[in-house]
Amino acid sequence: MALIETDALMPGVRQLRFNRPEKLNALSSPLLAEFDAALAAAEADPAVRVLVLRGTGGRAFVAGADIAEYRGNRRAAFIAYSLESRRIFDRLERLPKPVICAVEGYALGGGFEIALCCDIILAAEGAQLGLPEGRLGLSPGGGGTQRLTRAVGKFAASEVMLAGWRLSAARAHALGILAEVVPPEALGEAVLARARACLKIAPLAQAAMKRLIREGPDAALGAATSHEQEVLFRLYATADGQEGVEAFLDKREPQFRGE
Repeated sequence: MALIETDALMPGVRQLRFNRPEKLNALSSPLLAEFDAALAAAEADPAVRVLVLRGTGGRAFVAGADIAEYRGNRRAAFIAYSLESRRIFDRLERLPKPVICAVEGYALGGGFEIALCCDIILAAEGAQLGLPEGRLGLSPGGGGTQRLTRAVGKFAASEVMLAGWRLSAARAHALGILAEVVPPEALGEAVLARARACLKIAPLAQAAMKRLIREGPDAALGAATSHEQEVLFRLYATADGQEGVEAFLDKREPQFRGE
């Protein structure tokens, strides 16, 4: 059985499911390889406008790494696995298309790191998110220490990592990590609602705004706002930019083509 299941939720929206429910969808080397290939395929396919990530089984999105792969002090293998995980997570964050993450149950360790690379995170009531690596004598290595701190600040991130505290869905929503918390039976419709909304945004504008959101906070405000205007000027000169203006004035739905 495939470790990553792929299906189309609606035209323009591709869903990837982590599919190791017997292991709470824990990240193994083969699963990461399939995930990498699925991300590459989604990025290269112009028919894919929005990507959705979910877990199979209802008990977990991804409950972290498969710790069995860590046994035996195999340092070279451990380093290779960690570097590959980071490369794939970085690729997910840089994907020039909106990525929606839907969390049921646990999103721990690498699972939480994957979620933090996404653009919109939704969760079912009862979800738990955390970075428990310290309980293993380790630390996060897929960007968790940095992305979580940038998302919620030093003190909230410290509680999660230094005390091994798990965030409830309600707490994660209050911290601004989650866009919405819904009953488990409503999670699918919440995903579809966000996906439909994303499909209405011009793809070139989405890709540009994703990059501004990702890179802007690390730049000085003046430099970031200057870059923002440069992006706006480029988008105005595109066919989609002109189509959006004309459609608004004509009171019709725009037909964006990514040009």
